[in-house]
Amino acid sequence: MTISREAGMESKVTLSKKVETYLRNKILNGELQPNDKIAELDVAGKMGVSRGPVREALKTLTFEGLVEYQTNKGCSVTTLSPKDAYEVFFMRGSLEKIALERCGGRCSDEAVLKMEIALGQMKRACEDDSLTAIIAADEMFHRQIVDMGRMSRLTKMWQMLSPLNGAMFLTVKNSRKLGADVFDAPSANKYAVSHKNNYEAHKVILEVLKKGDLKDSCLCLDAHYIIMGEKIYRVNLEEEVRKLSSCSYSAPLP
Repeated sequence: MTISREAGMESKVTLSKKVETYLRNKILNGELQPNDKIAELDVAGKMGVSRGPVREALKTLTFEGLVEYQTNKGCSVTTLSPKDAYEVFFMRGSLEKIALERCGGRCSDEAVLKMEIALGQMKRACEDDSLTAIIAADEMFHRQIVDMGRMSRLTKMWQMLSPLNGAMFLTVKNSRKLGADVFDAPSANKYAVSHKNNYEAHKVILEVLKKGDLKDSCLCLDAHYIIMGEKIYRVNLEEEVRKLSSCSYSAPLP
């Protein structure tokens, strides 16, 4: 029996997706930590596949900001840089605010219903402590906001940032460990408060959106995105300064 070229290609894609899901889950769930090496041969052996699908999976994860490739060193787990994280948060939030401005801050009944469904999924995901499921629910929730703008190019621009969503969540998680005090500090933005989990944070966003006040809705998104990005940037820069100051150099005596 012969296997067609198309079937062979489909099989390879399916295998690479399985490896991709396997590695992504291990990274997001903390089984693989930043700077941990990922050896193609080891992964191929564990998954029972050739190195080709592993290589394709690593390319995708590199694009998503979860893996970094270095010449002569191979692949390792990584996180977004403070600058990249801030820019992604700023751009994503700005696009959603444009969408709200386009609809005057008024959410359709359909959009509210879909956000409520996403919120329910996020609540269960938080209870199960499943970051993968939280990310999926987050994507569904915020997609309803950007779709309110009724501009296909606006939505496409927002979707271009979606592959980095996992890396964004991971960066927030790691940054909170570095500087909980920064995240809990008061802010002039009344919505920039520390929440118990992602479900609680998005519950507040939905409550504000339902009221239909454009100014308040944009203020709420600023707290969720831009101020959060600023906190991540600050925490990581302070950590870099701390590391530099701890590496004291003593000049040798003459």
